[in-house]
Amino acid sequence: MTIFANCVFFIKVKYLPIQKRNSLKACIKENGGVINFVLNNKCTHVLVDNANVLSRHDLKLTQKYQLPVLYADFVWKSVENGKLLTTDEFEVNTSQGNISNQWPGGHGRCICMLLLEESINSSAVCQEVSDFVELIWAEALGHLDSLLLESVNNISLNDVSKAEGILLQVKNALNEGADEAALREIMMEFYQLIRHKTEIDYEVSKRLLSRKQDLCQLMRDMLNIRETSISCPNPSSLAKYQALRCKIDAIDPMSDEFLSVERQVLKNNYNGCSVRILQVYRIGRVSETAEFLGSLGNVRSLFHASSVRNFMGILSRGLLMPKVVVEDHGVERTDTGNLGSGIYFSDSVSASIKYSSPSEMDGTRLLAVCDVALGSCLDLYERDFSLTAAPSGYNSVHGVRKTADISSDFEDDEFVVYKTTQVKIRYVVKFCLAEDQIKEFQPGTGVETEQDNTELESHANISNTVKTGLQDRLGNPVPLESVHIKARIIDFVAQVVMFQTYTNQNSSPIEAKYVFPLDDKAAVCGFEAFVNGTHIIGQVKEKKQAHREYRKAISQGDGAYLMDQDAPDIFVITVGNICPNSTVLIKVTYITELSCQNGCITFHMPASVSPWQQDKALNENTQVCWNTVLKYRFSLDMSIEMPYRIESLHSWTHKLKIKKTECKAVIKTVDNSCLDSSGFGLDIWISHAYVPRMWVEKHPNKNSEACMLVFQPEFEAAFDEEQLSSEIIILLDCSNSMAGSALLQAKQIALHALKQFSSRQNVNIIKFGTKKIQNSATATMGNTDLWKTLRYLSLLFPSQGHRNILLISDGHIQNESLTFQLVKDNVHHTRLFTCGVGSTANRHMLRSLSQYGAGAFEYFDSKSKYNWEAKIQGQVSRIFSPGCSSVSIKWQQFDINAPKPMQAPAQIQSLFTNERLLVYGFVPHCTQATLRAIINDQELQTVVSTTELQKTTGTVLHKLTARAFIRDYEDGILHENETEHEMKKQILKNMIIHLSLENSIITQFTSFIAVEKRDTNEICSANVPNILEIIAQEDVDFLPYMNWEQKPVGSSILFSGVPYGMPPFDVSLKNIFKYLSFVLGCSLQIYFQSSHLCLPISLFIPQDGSWNLSPQLGKILKFDVDYLINHFLIRKGIQSLGTNGKEKLLKLIATLLVLQFIRCAKALQGIVFKSLMKLDNLTTSSGVHWAFESIKKATEWVRRVEGQFASICYRLELGNNWDSATKKILGIECN
Repeated sequence: MTIFANCVFFIKVKYLPIQKRNSLKACIKENGGVINFVLNNKCTHVLVDNANVLSRHDLKLTQKYQLPVLYADFVWKSVENGKLLTTDEFEVNTSQGNISNQWPGGHGRCICMLLLEESINSSAVCQEVSDFVELIWAEALGHLDSLLLESVNNISLNDVSKAEGILLQVKNALNEGADEAALREIMMEFYQLIRHKTEIDYEVSKRLLSRKQDLCQLMRDMLNIRETSISCPNPSSLAKYQALRCKIDAIDPMSDEFLSVERQVLKNNYNGCSVRILQVYRIGRVSETAEFLGSLGNVRSLFHASSVRNFMGILSRGLLMPKVVVEDHGVERTDTGNLGSGIYFSDSVSASIKYSSPSEMDGTRLLAVCDVALGSCLDLYERDFSLTAAPSGYNSVHGVRKTADISSDFEDDEFVVYKTTQVKIRYVVKFCLAEDQIKEFQPGTGVETEQDNTELESHANISNTVKTGLQDRLGNPVPLESVHIKARIIDFVAQVVMFQTYTNQNSSPIEAKYVFPLDDKAAVCGFEAFVNGTHIIGQVKEKKQAHREYRKAISQGDGAYLMDQDAPDIFVITVGNICPNSTVLIKVTYITELSCQNGCITFHMPASVSPWQQDKALNENTQVCWNTVLKYRFSLDMSIEMPYRIESLHSWTHKLKIKKTECKAVIKTVDNSCLDSSGFGLDIWISHAYVPRMWVEKHPNKNSEACMLVFQPEFEAAFDEEQLSSEIIILLDCSNSMAGSALLQAKQIALHALKQFSSRQNVNIIKFGTKKIQNSATATMGNTDLWKTLRYLSLLFPSQGHRNILLISDGHIQNESLTFQLVKDNVHHTRLFTCGVGSTANRHMLRSLSQYGAGAFEYFDSKSKYNWEAKIQGQVSRIFSPGCSSVSIKWQQFDINAPKPMQAPAQIQSLFTNERLLVYGFVPHCTQATLRAIINDQELQTVVSTTELQKTTGTVLHKLTARAFIRDYEDGILHENETEHEMKKQILKNMIIHLSLENSIITQFTSFIAVEKRDTNEICSANVPNILEIIAQEDVDFLPYMNWEQKPVGSSILFSGVPYGMPPFDVSLKNIFKYLSFVLGCSLQIYFQSSHLCLPISLFIPQDGSWNLSPQLGKILKFDVDYLINHFLIRKGIQSLGTNGKEKLLKLIATLLVLQFIRCAKALQGIVFKSLMKLDNLTTSSGVHWAFESIKKATEWVRRVEGQFASICYRLELGNNWDSATKKILGIECN
């Protein structure tokens, strides 16, 4: 073929892969073409893959010889069509308007970015740019005002995120074929968040979802941009221009650049409509300059049109991938979306017009001219709705336009990319059609510079105006008489049952409120009332419904009991209509996690709340209250179960009675105790506190298992001297969204943090926003451009150690993707710790930043200022601690058909010194899990496991696991993307409600309600429930056979409380004779070296070398074999070993007891033990005892069998090892 006869090509392709280059050259030669290696007058075509590959000298030569500069596609298309095509469609725009060529000297990307930023922050803009900015601003705001029932300023970004999550949920439900009623119900939640002026449309379609998604994106853009104007009610054009964060230049209509853009736009006008170019604006966006993937090659100049109201967002954050794949974008087209979910472009103005609409302000339209890095582009002739990324081996797709010679589904050429980094906006073109009605737009604002508002609002200290003590809203004391606690601690978790007694000593019914504090890791899971001989059990219901039922019961004269959680650490019990002279007993059950510091586990139950929390809880009026004051009594009973030895128990608030074994303990407050402002506190020290472990609990009433993993890394040493002197930076967010109390709180936190650092540490404070730094921290610094500060810091690595950044912000960050990328790229030398402030803080963003930055997140709630200092100290402590990041869990499930593990938290925060991780899961039949983490740039992998024997039965872990899922739902990271996160929250809502109801977990969104129905003629009875009897039914003493200690330690592990008691080691020779005669079986002489007495006994050693654990053995040695086997060992799970396993284990225990007795009594002369399970073989033949081989056989049997029950002694809580366990059972103290 001679398609390229008489054609001479000059080829300059910089980004095309070598295989493609060779293929291109071969194709030209095979079709009669010639390749020239010098650009001269012999050339007929210039082939490139990017407009920027040609030097200025090359461009001058192309102009001199009038050579067409074409994309390499020209060759492929010509060969495909079998003829030499015209060059118009493939010409490259070689004008000097490209952003990368605006700067003199051919500077690199980084320099261009810095110059661009400086240009954006200029102190003035021209009138043409000012008018353009005012136009797109007014268009967006006017559109929102016409749709929304309230001002967009009254809608939070968090609400917008939730609304986007709901739309994504509706889209998924629509794709799955959900019925109309279900879709309508979900859409109702959207309209409740985003209230509309116009009639609500419930006919769910992808077109509706597209419009609502565009609305959400417009609101997000407006809220982000209006952050610059919070401190100024009428912002100037300059403020709005700087808020867009891009450079805009108006091009002179008489310039070559203007004419070049105009020619390009008007070139492909297939329907012949009249288009007039009014203005061209050159655009420069910093993030696109930094991230544009021009290296893919095949960079084409293409068009993207949209409504004028959308351009404010397009310029401020760039073109986005569609969040909802639609078949119609609100314009009458048939092929939109036919290539899936991507960013669409066209090379013809006739196609782009279909996307545009005239402005409401002046009647003009807008079109973006973009550099699009198509790279390897796949031509398609048929629709493919499923595409979410370019096909393998390609970077983009091209829907080929239908012509007389080409059969295709596409009316116009459609180019689609699936990455925002393949797009760079170069120009925005203002144009109009012949039928458009152009009108004058008068923005009415000047271009003057904006004055900074440095006034800081004053805030009164609310704690100075609130009375201390527990009061109702009228200031009367609550009639609480006594408090009794029954608690159970398992490792790091606890279940607490609290009984409260109320007595009404007035002559009329009253309502009482008892506000009590719990830590933010607690959750109430039970609420009961005993009154007038009636036992009333509370039910968990949605908070509004519970309050309605409570008010209805009160109005009807019924007894009513209501419990709310007003804040994460505040619970309120409202007891309504207490009859005169009657006593009511309230029973509350809650679960909580315990804190741990330096191996010490701490349980603390506070007695009172901070004044500001009391004031808030007591201000709510539910019924008129009459009260009397009584000093209340206090008692506590608690059981403690630990995986390892309990070293010590200590309460700093109360005197205790204690009884304990090695791993279990029961404590009780002494009589006549009371609860003062210190509350109740208990410290528990255990051995091996840092060993990872696994707990599995079976539910007693259903086929369910809950797992808990405990992981507390023990770092070898704290940071060394170099690390302690590493750099610390406090980043203070001074953007306008921080105005008011948020900035005041941020400054307080920063000052508290500064006090924690020593003078030798390098501490810097950086205030960030989009404006210049002020003399004092005021929230007038525009947008939250954290990424700029992080990028500046990334250019200078810390000179020594790590850099630690403490970010104090409300989390409303601009350019999220770039911010995340900077944090990830620098995590090896810079850690990021975040502090959230403000009632509208974006916790998801701040938590994600700390997650990627190997730091930690803390939210500073204005409702609980009393714990701020502890949180600040916690963050500072983490800064000086080595960290354990990238923590993940892999649950080992041996059943391939097992359901997917459910884990909370889904995303695990980094761990630091003295911090422990509790991971919960509903994972059936799982006894092993793998923990993976990064410590000091080294990967750590730990396997934790349990056995069927160690599984417990109960509901404590089930309730804690349910609470962990609820907490993760409220505060955790369910997905990296915020919209996906909100969608998952919507999807998980039903599961969370189910968990709440099933496990009776009270949250901030649910309440306990209990109603006591009373007859209208019923006279209130003053019957007093038998309080002590009711409390006694809640028994936590699992060591009933033991007596309370007279001194802190010293009791035996098993049998100090059994009837037989522990025998002393000097057991009578008569009993020894009886024992050995029974177990050994033949009469021989044994010499006891200690007594020099000779005893004839029968010695018979069974063939397998083992003995049975029989009642006779226990009778001789005076310990209760029946209690050991049928009570203690069964309670510890010996039955799970099966019949054979249990029998073998009992034989092992008996044989070890016999060997220990012989060993310590030195009963067989000449037989010496190296250890309990090993004899000393260094014995001469003449000195070998006649029983040596038999005893050796027994020790070998013991070693063989003991290996089949690894760690069984410890797991059964007999002792740390068999040596200590058998000595304790025998009562032997032997060195």
